Parts: sequence; structure tokens; C-alpha cells
Amino acid sequence: MIWFLLACARPECSRPHYDRPECRVQAASELARLVTSDGVDVRFQDPLAEDATSWDSRGVVRQASDGSVYARVATLGDFALTLEGEVGSEVYLIVDNVDPRMPELDGEYDREGLRRLLHIELSSEPAFIVGTMPAETCDTPQRYAVTADIQTNPIHFRRLVTALHDEVAASEAAGETLLGLVLLGDITEHSLQAELDEVVTILRTSPVPVAVVPGNHDVYDSVDAVFNRTFGPGNMAFAICDTRMVLLDTGNGGLAASIRGRLPELLGDGEGVLLAGMHHPPLPGQTSGGWTFEDQADQLLVELAVRDADLVMAGHVHLRDERHEGPVPEVVIGTAGADQYAVTPDYGYLRVTTDTSADWCFVPVPVPGSEGSPRPDATPALCR
Repeated sequence: MIWFLLACARPECSRPHYDRPECRVQAASELARLVTSDGVDVRFQDPLAEDATSWDSRGVVRQASDGSVYARVATLGDFALTLEGEVGSEVYLIVDNVDPRMPELDGEYDREGLRRLLHIELSSEPAFIVGTMPAETCDTPQRYAVTADIQTNPIHFRRLVTALHDEVAASEAAGETLLGLVLLGDITEHSLQAELDEVVTILRTSPVPVAVVPGNHDVYDSVDAVFNRTFGPGNMAFAICDTRMVLLDTGNGGLAASIRGRLPELLGDGEGVLLAGMHHPPLPGQTSGGWTFEDQADQLLVELAVRDADLVMAGHVHLRDERHEGPVPEVVIGTAGADQYAVTPDYGYLRVTTDTSADWCFVPVPVPGSEGSPRPDATPALCR
């Protein structure tokens, strides 16, 4: 008798290792929904969702020890949450990372910075909590601040976030609107929760909401999805006015297979302004930029080129550098505080302005004792 040993296929991440990109995709999806101890089902939704039967990976939800529910919006601009449970149930909901320009939310009773505190009494129909940017936001050009690579220097990153208050004032004086800060990875040095918590504390002082993707230093922990538990998904696409922003988790120097398969959906139809952000720059023909598989970087660049993308933004390399030799303009902006091995580091953020097209320049946030940028002739050029 001959015995055949049959192999069994194991579902992806049935034994999760969160230093793998596909497991982080799954974790982000699960963390976007929560059933509370009182049986209330809380879900992040696509802002255009019409019912509560599905959910979308657009934030992270958790329940506090006092029974209140905390929901952090991961994207910039519009968002939606649904709550469903026993009729008459009361929910105290903290919605974090909300644009201050959004009108009052249903059930709102207080504000704390970018947080909205809501008291919701459930009825027989699901409660929809929808945040919508005012229509007049699109009457003027929009600005975004973009940077990456904090790592061992959260003290200087605090200075950068403080500088955003001046950026808000400068935007208003120019007849424009600062809509958010985009952090392109390496928030930490060792992917420790304590490091993430310190950055979260700094971000509470931000005048605008923040979208975050992980870098390689943020995904070392294989036993816990620490980045996703703190900030939500590492892959997201959202639209504000005529701009579509697509942020991707390249923490492992590549993309999860499920995300590669969804690139056409995430990148959209190419209408309007298209901005893409990630940690590792997909420099053509240069795996030294951090990508594990060059074909994945090439696939992404082809998809972006087909849609005539306006700009790719990345970190990983601790400097500012603008490239135009590929099919899409790229800016490396690893200038949030990580060591640049220079006598005077060139810290700051990229100011991206969008309307019918995209323009960008660099805003220095110098270290104490220095003035301006030590590389005044580098690209991207300094903002004037």
C-alpha cells in the first residue's frame, strides 16, 4: 500500500507575523471595526456608504477602560462611522484626527483640538456619523505638509509640528488652505509602542489632521501590529476637492500582494491631481532605494505614469532630493529629524500646493543655533 501525504494550504496570516505586509493589511481591516462590551457595532465606512453592512479600512477603533469608544480617522478630509446596537444604548464616542473646519457632527457635545466628543443614543436604525469638508474648501488652492523619518529625534519633530501653526497663518495670508500633515514612515527607531505614543502626544498639538504610513523602522515587531493599532491602515486612498492622495505601506520594501492587485482601484482614473506617498522611493532601476523587489517598484511607477500622476513623495533617505529622470516626478523628503550625518542637518517639510496641478517647495525648520537651510541650492527649492 502506498500512502500519499497530502499538503494543506494554510490561510494567509493564520499565524500572523506583523513584520509581513499582508498581515498588516488584515490587521488594519480588523481594527477598523469593533463590537463593544455592550454589543454596539462600530465601523469605519467609505464616506459614500449608504448602509452599515460592510466596513472600510479608514481608521482604528478601540474601547477604553471606562467604556467609551475611541475612533481615529486615518485619512484626511471626509470620513464616516456607523454605530448599531440595542435601541436606547448610549455611546460616548471620541473621534480623533478630525479637520477643525468640519461642521458639528451629530451628537457632538465638545471639542478638544482635533478631537470631537459625541454622546450618541442608538435607535432602530444605524447611526451614521459623517464628517464632510465644507464646499468652500475647494474655492481656494489646498496645501499639504509632507515629511518623513523622525526616528531618534522626536524633540525636533515637535518643532516641526509647532511650525505648522505658522504654516496655517501663511496659507490663509496667501488665500490657500492647509489641509493636513502627511508622515511617510520611520516614525520610530525600534517600532516600540512607547516611541509611537511619544509621537502621538506631539501630534495632539497639530493644527491640522495627520495621515501616516509606516517605514521599515516601524514594522520590526512581529507579534503585535503596533503601527496599525496606533494609526490605523498603512494603505489608503482618499480625495479632497480635485486631488486624489494614495498612501502605501512599503515598510518591507514592497507592497502586500492584495494591495498590488488593487493598485488600479486605489490610484483611480487619473482625473484631477494625483499624489502618491510611501516610505521607500521607487527610483527606477535602483533597488538601493530600499525596495526588496525592483519589479514591484516598476509596476507602481507604470501605474502612476499611465495616470499621469503629478508627484511621488517618499522618505527613507535622510535628506531632500528631487528626481525627474523617471516617468513621474519624485521627491525624497526624509527631513523630520533623523540623523543626516551632516554638521548642520537640513530639517523641514515639503509644502505641496494643489489646485488644477501640483506645485511644491521646501520649508526649513532649522535646529536651534542655525538659520534657514544649510543647502539653499538643493532641490526641492526653498519656499519663498
